[in-house]
Amino acid sequence: MQEMYLDILLLNLHRRYLDYEPRFGGFLGIFLLSAFLRKEGYEAKGFSGTLTRGLKHLDELCKEEKVSIVGLYCDYENVTENIMICRHIKEKYHIPVIVGGPQSTALKEEFFKESGVDVIIRYEGELTLLELMNFYLEDIGNLSEILGIAYIDNECLQINADRPLITNLDKLPRINEDCYLEPESFYRGLSIMTGRGCPFSCAFCHEGTHTRTVRFRSVESVLSEIDDYLEKNDSDKIYILFTDDTLTLQPKRLHALCLGLAERQKKRKFRWFCEGHVHTIYQRPEMVKDLAMAGCTRIQLGIEAGTEKVLSAYNKHCTPKEIFTVVQLCRDAGIPQIYGNIILAGAYFSKKIYEEDRIFAEKLIRESQGTLEIGVVSFWPLPETPMTLHPEKYGIKIQDKEFVTSIGDFPQAQTNKLSRLEIAKMQFDFEKMIDDLMIDMLDKWEVPTERVLSWFAGANFREGRGLWYMHLAKVERLYTYYEMLYLGEGKQSSQVDNIEDAHPLRTQPLYRYTSLDEGYAFEIAGVKFRNEDMEIMTLTTGKLSVKEIVLYTGETFEKVMEILNRLERCHFIVYTI
Repeated sequence: MQEMYLDILLLNLHRRYLDYEPRFGGFLGIFLLSAFLRKEGYEAKGFSGTLTRGLKHLDELCKEEKVSIVGLYCDYENVTENIMICRHIKEKYHIPVIVGGPQSTALKEEFFKESGVDVIIRYEGELTLLELMNFYLEDIGNLSEILGIAYIDNECLQINADRPLITNLDKLPRINEDCYLEPESFYRGLSIMTGRGCPFSCAFCHEGTHTRTVRFRSVESVLSEIDDYLEKNDSDKIYILFTDDTLTLQPKRLHALCLGLAERQKKRKFRWFCEGHVHTIYQRPEMVKDLAMAGCTRIQLGIEAGTEKVLSAYNKHCTPKEIFTVVQLCRDAGIPQIYGNIILAGAYFSKKIYEEDRIFAEKLIRESQGTLEIGVVSFWPLPETPMTLHPEKYGIKIQDKEFVTSIGDFPQAQTNKLSRLEIAKMQFDFEKMIDDLMIDMLDKWEVPTERVLSWFAGANFREGRGLWYMHLAKVERLYTYYEMLYLGEGKQSSQVDNIEDAHPLRTQPLYRYTSLDEGYAFEIAGVKFRNEDMEIMTLTTGKLSVKEIVLYTGETFEKVMEILNRLERCHFIVYTI
């Protein structure tokens, strides 16, 4: 690590749960704080990643006394990590520790006792953290006067008044590579905030419950930050992630932003992601055209459920019909990837609701024709949301409010009739249904060929690979067929000018599909080919044209084409020169 001294080291650390490396590209908090403090004259850097790697950085700096304060980002998943890190710092290095993040409002006396943390920042952090830096490093002010914090005084928890929200977001400094402990992380992709807050109040959501006041940056400020990043980063795999809870709140503002993005796309191609609200898009469908025109490659929609009863309980302000329509709009506009979740063990959950959700999900996926991905998740009892505070109103029982029995892989709630184990099995079955459906649609030509081929272009970097592409890759027969088309090494029969002169070429080893059923030589994707078909099938090597196969076998042209058409329907042959 390069020689440095830090007034504060900001960390967002999680264990490597389920062998997944946390990168947190969209979680800007600690880097925004770093940029703000650096502007105010303090040396600050942030690191987001695994607990083990973060502790290594922490110890390397602290053992040389190169850090004065440590700040920790705390969300619903990493409370235990933060307790352990706090203890480690307080026992070994004896320096102040400050905790903030979305979980901070739920942290009470027990957290202070278990961790030894000095101060917790509640809600927006920039101005509050600056005052704490002044207090600890410059001996300015006192804790009782600092808005937006919680701390222990005389063994009692003190929660000061909330700090007013920052209204002019354009005044906040931009993140650059100096904000990162590992500067190269800055160049992995641009996560950018164009606004803060959410005007909606979904019953399960922390953000809408606590920060309903929405504030926006100017479009000019956002585009200027993108320009700076594009100028600094010469990668051909740039991905921009808009971190707003929903980018589709103001149609005129979105239109102006998309015009600016489209102009930049003419000079240099990049991919980008945003979240959209179903009802606002349904009301103003022209926003989807703007997103597509500007090159949006992935949008997340708040689907959550397939019944009006549950959507109403969640306070989603949308209906299944609106969800269906918006998915169609996004598909038709050419947005390649659409994502949404279905929540299990949520409001009024039952076997009937579960079956209705499955039917709705299947209908949506089929209608999307290779664009929609649906994740199946269990309800998370996030702090201080209506569902967490009053689960009985929603017909559920929270069994693990502290998130100690789950790492996102096991339900934390149950109902009077369904146990956590039963709900876990339902989640597995739901996911399998989706997996099987997506592969079946690919196998049955329900996804346009042009769309399938478009997936290959983005597959060479992580953000470009969607779930549909990954399912395609699971079935070698399908993958090799479309790869041959994508590479230009083969064509479909419909693309061939003169089929008699074309050379049929199989894309998979024939021996893998031999059949032991009497009278049948091969079976491909459930389609059986008789022994008398074998000679024609063995000649699909690309070495003979269709006309030459007819002459070689003595069969009629119609018979040869009947076999070749069946093979093509099985994604088994392409036509080459």
